[in-house]
Amino acid sequence: MSPIATARFRRATALLAVLWAVAGLFLGVRGNLAEAQRPRVPFISSGIAGRQVVNAVSPQATAAGIERGDRFAAIDGERTATWLRGTRRELAVGVANRYRLEKPSGEFLEVDLEPLPPGSAGFEFESVLAVVIPGLGLIYLLVAGLVWRLRPDRADSWALLLFSASMGTQLFLAGSLDRWGAVFVWMTLPLIGATSFHLFTTYPLEPAWIVRRSSWRLVPYSIAALLSAAVLLAPWLSIPTETAAQLGFLFAIGMGVACMGILGYERWNHRRDFDIARADVMLAGAMVTFVPLIGSVLTQYLFSVAYPWYVGLVSVFVFPLAIGYGIARNQLFDIRLAARSSAAYGAVTLGITGLFALLISFADALFARFNVDARAPGFSIGFLFLAVLFFNPVRGRVQRIVDGFFDRDRARYRTAVREISEAMVSMLSVQEIVERILLAVTDTMGVERALVLLLDETGARFDVVAARGEVDEDVDDLELGPDHPLARQLWMRREELARADFDDEQDVEVREAARDVFDSLYAEVLVPILYGVDLLGVIAVGRKISADRLGADDRQLLRTLANQSSIAIENAKAFDEIAQLNETLEARVEQRTDELRQTQSQLVQSEKMRSLGQLVAGVAHELNNPIGFVHANLQLLQGYVDRLESDDPEVREKAREAIRKLLTRSREGTLRVKQIVEDLRTFSRMDQAELQEVDLNEELERTLGLAEPRFKDRVRVERDFGELPRVRCFAGQLNQVFMNLVINACDAMEDGGTLRIRTAPIPDGVRLEFSDDGPGLPEGLQDRIFEPFFTTKPVGQGTGLGLSLSHGIIERHGGRMWVESEPGVGATFIVEVPEVAKPPVQNEGDPAQEAM
Repeated sequence: MSPIATARFRRATALLAVLWAVAGLFLGVRGNLAEAQRPRVPFISSGIAGRQVVNAVSPQATAAGIERGDRFAAIDGERTATWLRGTRRELAVGVANRYRLEKPSGEFLEVDLEPLPPGSAGFEFESVLAVVIPGLGLIYLLVAGLVWRLRPDRADSWALLLFSASMGTQLFLAGSLDRWGAVFVWMTLPLIGATSFHLFTTYPLEPAWIVRRSSWRLVPYSIAALLSAAVLLAPWLSIPTETAAQLGFLFAIGMGVACMGILGYERWNHRRDFDIARADVMLAGAMVTFVPLIGSVLTQYLFSVAYPWYVGLVSVFVFPLAIGYGIARNQLFDIRLAARSSAAYGAVTLGITGLFALLISFADALFARFNVDARAPGFSIGFLFLAVLFFNPVRGRVQRIVDGFFDRDRARYRTAVREISEAMVSMLSVQEIVERILLAVTDTMGVERALVLLLDETGARFDVVAARGEVDEDVDDLELGPDHPLARQLWMRREELARADFDDEQDVEVREAARDVFDSLYAEVLVPILYGVDLLGVIAVGRKISADRLGADDRQLLRTLANQSSIAIENAKAFDEIAQLNETLEARVEQRTDELRQTQSQLVQSEKMRSLGQLVAGVAHELNNPIGFVHANLQLLQGYVDRLESDDPEVREKAREAIRKLLTRSREGTLRVKQIVEDLRTFSRMDQAELQEVDLNEELERTLGLAEPRFKDRVRVERDFGELPRVRCFAGQLNQVFMNLVINACDAMEDGGTLRIRTAPIPDGVRLEFSDDGPGLPEGLQDRIFEPFFTTKPVGQGTGLGLSLSHGIIERHGGRMWVESEPGVGATFIVEVPEVAKPPVQNEGDPAQEAM
């Protein structure tokens, strides 16, 4: 059968299963409503395969000798099973019916009793169960429907839907005495057995003998179809209805026990595999859900106990929730820790309760020894207060100890994430970043091996750039490129993948190619390193040294590391490119020191480019986000454009709506890029060399916005802007001065601090002050700070021209610039600019002037 035909068949059968469950829900609701509006039998019975056992008795039935535990055999000479599913004569108020009941001793009792009138009370427990049990059926149906919605192409979600539909139908009709409801119940029983076999041989471990002969799954379905047909056609085939129902019941019970045996056997065969956690969860869920249910059903069927069999349904909701989550999330489970912690809490609680009881007993003995009346209210209240006062700190201390023991891994992970986040802020080397990731993975999580693969410069393949643990030498020969099926899955799903995630892959080549990568890397989980829409690399993690499986906390840590490393890697690449650019420019300047004028011109240009490079370091990230967003939208746009050729008008309309939304969002991204470029152009005034009137407060804000990535999360900026008159100046040159002063202040405060900027009007101009919390300037250097080529920075980190050029710009505007500083206190650079700058003076031959 082709994949398309398989998908259609699954959808059709899933629809039939849901319709069957909906019909059962309708019949159950209708039956319960009808029972409330008509006379009813003077006792409550529950039945298994047509064998009805009395669970509750009315006063008149008790007076007639009917007791709980009696088997309801016949009414008015008609067998109970036949009466339930057949013509079913209606009961009438005031008209007695003859009931035949079988005692546990084997004796028969025949009594004539009138039915209870409509709406009579007395069976509240059964009324509650009539609401609770159908609610459990809704849980089955809703969970299975949600899983099918999330994973419509998976065989296990299809099997879960079929099973949940049959179980839900049974639960909807558990308390119904409607004749069609009884028929539906008996017809559904064998279907539960068939769908159980289907589910347990599909998820989570598919037996090898089923893989070789998948047609064996049809055998239980064929038997179930015959048994259901026998129930439906029993009156015409001269088969006792009770016999047909009992056969279906025994088949369902037998298949349920066999399924748990199959799962336990497969779990044992795969006990050394990585991915057996889902088998543990399913086996535990089946034990919690079906063992009490099967036990109660068999007990009532074999021994006719007085309690209704559906009391065993109290934990039936556990199974669909656990299995549904496992199929939908397709992740490893970590329930052993929860089980151990719950057991520890229970043991501690039991111990404290025992100590409390011992203390009470000791106090009673002590009171009796000294003839103290312990029953006096004062003694009782006082003793209880002292006991609670004593045990409450003990309980709190023990709880903290248990929490610390079972939560130590999470605490260690949280500490690791915090330390890595702080460390990666200052890392500018890609190799240093990946080494730090591997250190966290191997030491914190305790795995045997871990590798980091990054996309090479050509973008053709992912190379292993770092590894820890036992790694084979031939891992470098791994052929993993962006077009590899595994790489495409990591890019599309944008989440970690395990080897088991490809078990349901229908394309054999894709499945085997993915498994080859896992086997070559000896990896249990692969985590994508994503930046925007780009896949930068992969973190490959092996199994733990302790042989424990990677749980939810481990995967969360890996996702966090991948997210943080992607940003750090991109930043490191950007800084490397800028550093290389600056080194190249400075090297070119140093090569031309023989000619003063040419050297000075080159150094001035280098200073401007260094400032521009510092801007680009921050702006690169701001541009990368909207550009990446637009790029992703363009990829999606291609898919929707292809849908415009569809013959379905609804598909075309949806495609047009999606295209309009994508274009709107893309336009927002391009406007963001345009705004950033406009801010840069306005900042430098590249196309405006004339004098113009500007608000220096606005220019300062623009400068701080562009320089924000340089001091973000390290330097705090305090603004004290006064109301300034508009100044006629060369705004681009003044912006260069402001940027130079802001960058110098940030460089001076290596460990962080506060940059205070004050502006105020002065007669015929404005005054600007830039104050930092840095080490300040030693005495004797303040007079030289504006000299060309003089710098306090290490070699290679500055040209010594920034303040000199800034000083010259302010002087040419007709203003003043000076510095006030005390060693250890900080420095304040003061700038005063007139409202109208001096007209420019062309000094031919002055390279500094030409560079402006």
